[in-house]
Amino acid sequence: MERRAFTILLHSHMPYVRRNGDWPVGEQWILEAWAECYLPLWELIGEMAEGRRRGKLALTMTPILAEQLEDAYLRERFAAYLRNRRRQAEEEVVRLRSLGEEGRSRLASLYARELEGLLSLLEEKYGDGMLSALRRGMEAGVLEVLASSATHAHLPLLSADACRAAQVEIGLECCRRSFGRDPVGFWLPECSYTPQLDRVLGRFSPPLRYVVLDHTAPDTAPLSLPTWRACRLGGTPLAAFLRDELSHRLVWEPDGYPSHGEYREYVKRDYQGHGFQYWRITSPSLPLEDKELYDPEAARARARADAEHFAARMRERWDRLPGREPGEEAVLLAAYDAELFGHWWRAGPIWLREVRDILGPDCGRPGGVAATLEPDSLPVLSPARTAWNVDGTFNTWENQGTRDIWEVTRGSEEAFLSRCGGERDEAATRALLQAGRELLLLEASDWSYMVTRDTAAEYARERFAAHAERFRHCMAMLERGVDEEALALMEETDNPFSWLDIRYWARHLEHLPGHRQGE
Repeated sequence: MERRAFTILLHSHMPYVRRNGDWPVGEQWILEAWAECYLPLWELIGEMAEGRRRGKLALTMTPILAEQLEDAYLRERFAAYLRNRRRQAEEEVVRLRSLGEEGRSRLASLYARELEGLLSLLEEKYGDGMLSALRRGMEAGVLEVLASSATHAHLPLLSADACRAAQVEIGLECCRRSFGRDPVGFWLPECSYTPQLDRVLGRFSPPLRYVVLDHTAPDTAPLSLPTWRACRLGGTPLAAFLRDELSHRLVWEPDGYPSHGEYREYVKRDYQGHGFQYWRITSPSLPLEDKELYDPEAARARARADAEHFAARMRERWDRLPGREPGEEAVLLAAYDAELFGHWWRAGPIWLREVRDILGPDCGRPGGVAATLEPDSLPVLSPARTAWNVDGTFNTWENQGTRDIWEVTRGSEEAFLSRCGGERDEAATRALLQAGRELLLLEASDWSYMVTRDTAAEYARERFAAHAERFRHCMAMLERGVDEEALALMEETDNPFSWLDIRYWARHLEHLPGHRQGE
């Protein structure tokens, strides 16, 4: 019997924005994604768990996102956001109708109904927390949740193994606390890897069984392997699954499905009203002022057609895998940012539902495949350097424009690790722990990425500078004494991982001595 597995893996991540700005950048990011992406996806997972949809799904939930989705303050902000957007949509219905804009008025009415439905879902179905739906999906066997590093840190670019290990271990602990079980899969942030990670990752297997790499990973490896073949990661006992290039191209490239003319245009908003999106892409090359009115039914039909095309192409790929031996397991891993579905690509959840229905019998979870593998029997893949970006280098994160960010980050890491040993009183321990939180937030890959891509670069620099200043303030308290009022304010502003302990860093100083970045 032929053995094959097809997996869709959605990587869900949001930088820490709680109490760190609002509009146009800041909390607005997570509130929009929550409404347009997370709730629709959670509903799909619920349908699968209840047997109303076929197939299985894998999902990365970065710890820093999980912390925010369960945060009481942000949950209140989200409910208020939905109520406000519903009010705005209702006002838009009246305004546009008075202008004779019946087409846009109907869309505004649709948005108002959708927002009312989301508010009801939040209040009636997710009163026990946003992660409860994921736990139910896991219990039903239709969902697998992968862990990741605490704040989506670019692990190879950190200065010391102790900091890398702390990011991984805090991420694993957050996953256990969120879902009540050990994760078996780990998403390497940005799919970034160098062999220097082997001794860090190896410390966490078990429970970890596998990681995910980009489809370009074999390009810098001594042994070139096809992306559908499971392999062993370098000198670790971990399996590695590679993203499938065809599934990437069909969705993620500029001419992929989300660029089709029937889908809603993300960029163009009614700035004279409340910023709702009323237009369709029409053509990617068409100026924004010439876009035509969005038709939800046409978009739905296009999503179904695109899902059928995707399923046909993937089945064709299964049947033509080069070099595959009879009966050899083939793993086709389609990995995308979760925020594409519903947020950037409004019809994305419809497409995903259709794909699950068509390919359901062939869908699996990477953890299920990993459980059948014997790592020692797998071919070894050890890329010199790989990442999910244009050329597989780390230039997207470390370059001339971000050098100062990395100098501050590595200096902060060195200063923090130097204070992790020894005894201290309760107040000093609190200050050092808050310094640790600020360090974790400094290490997030988001800031350097946004600076390089010039996407909210000013906000990214302001955020980085704010965390660096809070870090320095906390560290200074260890010398001058703790300012209780200032510390309490920082603890409320940046509050992830309430269970944090200095031992997450200290224990790795002994077992993973002093490996510096670049050595």
